[in-house]
Amino acid sequence: MAQWSINIAVVAEPYFVWPKKDWVADLNGSVAIIPSAAAGTPTLEGVRRGQGCVAARFGEFVVVGVYFSPNRSLAELHNSLAELRAVVVGSYPLPVLVLGDFNAKNLAWGSRRTDVRGRMVEDWALETGLVVLNRGSVPTCVRMRGESVVERVVR
Repeated sequence: MAQWSINIAVVAEPYFVWPKKDWVADLNGSVAIIPSAAAGTPTLEGVRRGQGCVAARFGEFVVVGVYFSPNRSLAELHNSLAELRAVVVGSYPLPVLVLGDFNAKNLAWGSRRTDVRGRMVEDWALETGLVVLNRGSVPTCVRMRGESVVERVVR
């Protein structure tokens, strides 16, 4: 994290979640929020965990980490988005940053096409008062198997 000069990261689909007090994960270990160990970095407070999402206060804002498997049905995605909406709305009036992988494609965040999941996530973001931060089609996830544009939204 120091090499990128960042204070916090959200890791979707980690190989495992370190059993460290500063790593916080969702209920099934599919996404984690990790603060920097650098001096002066805020600690994570008020952690809330769900299936595929974890949220915590980080200084003056709330960070929400998300990972929704592409193998989940549309009905499961709908229910997960409803749960996530409650977490986001429950965090107001603090600014909220939602980071992770919805496994949804949408032109709004730089995908080459929009799929059903992408429409659902875009509608959810608009209804929840969130704004997509992605700019263009620059990959936000790069790994050995390839790269993709992962959704980032904020309120």
